[in-house]
Amino acid sequence: MTVAQHRIAYPLDAPTYLGFLDREYLAGYVSRGGAAVKLVSVGSEPLAKELATGLAQLGDGFAHAAVDAASTRIHLIDQLFTALARQLDWPALAAAVVRAALVQVGFPAPPGAPTSISAVAAHHDVDAAELYRSVRRAVEQTVLKDAVLSHEFRVAMLRLCQDQLGRGDVSPAERETVLGWLRGERLPAAELRRVSLHTKVSRHNARPLLLSLSRWLRLAGHPGLVLALDLSRLAVSRRPPAGLRDGYYYSKAALLDAYELLRQLIDGTDEFEGLLVVVLLPAELVNDETRGLPAYTALRLRVVDEVRDRDRVNPYSALVTLGTAAATS
Repeated sequence: MTVAQHRIAYPLDAPTYLGFLDREYLAGYVSRGGAAVKLVSVGSEPLAKELATGLAQLGDGFAHAAVDAASTRIHLIDQLFTALARQLDWPALAAAVVRAALVQVGFPAPPGAPTSISAVAAHHDVDAAELYRSVRRAVEQTVLKDAVLSHEFRVAMLRLCQDQLGRGDVSPAERETVLGWLRGERLPAAELRRVSLHTKVSRHNARPLLLSLSRWLRLAGHPGLVLALDLSRLAVSRRPPAGLRDGYYYSKAALLDAYELLRQLIDGTDEFEGLLVVVLLPAELVNDETRGLPAYTALRLRVVDEVRDRDRVNPYSALVTLGTAAATS
């Protein structure tokens, strides 16, 4: 089916667009390791909520996360990563990698059973120490030899996988330290050093961690990640009185930083694996000269089509309008 055949008459509604994303992106391109960033201009708050709800259920086997600029300082990539990390079940991801290692060495864990060495060895009636040595080598091969994963990410994931083996290599306190580090919690430096982590998640290492996460999800058996970013708060130009404030508000400088982060995500799609980012924009940010896309040319040139059909929408476009007629530049 050609692109022309996918041109849909206005107004484009949320179910139609969600079905398009599922069919044309997640089911094929993204699930095979591709990545895409889509900006969606929504004409009303109910439509934005409908789209966000649909995104949380989209795709077969995909992990999902949603980050709202009102509750997360979305212009800071380390804050974006930690907000995303708080929504993932890291022990379950590690358990999936350990299960794959057990299959690799020929002793799969029974479905639904724990991945601890003692339980798997008892199930197969083999020596636990020998099984542990084999599985440990397989896990280390998967985690430590993967050059796509950043060094710090490899260290953290190895600790979580070791915890799943249940041989005492990682204590419960050390496991919580690793999880707290991923989630951006403030932790004593001594506790981090105990698990061989020497720096906190910051703007210097957050992007490699985000790239590593997209790879890790696929190693854990997920086809990818659907990430929804709600930028509605960026349209608020003036903070309300102190008693009425709710969450974060963005200066012009912070707003431009948020647009730069989006620009970097768009330019970096060739590096990510299995990632679909859907950015929800209020309609006024498409054309507003002060706080909208025209305020940051580097992003606007990447997403706004200069030539558009007045009557039909192309859902393949980087910027799509839902619920209203086409936005003009």
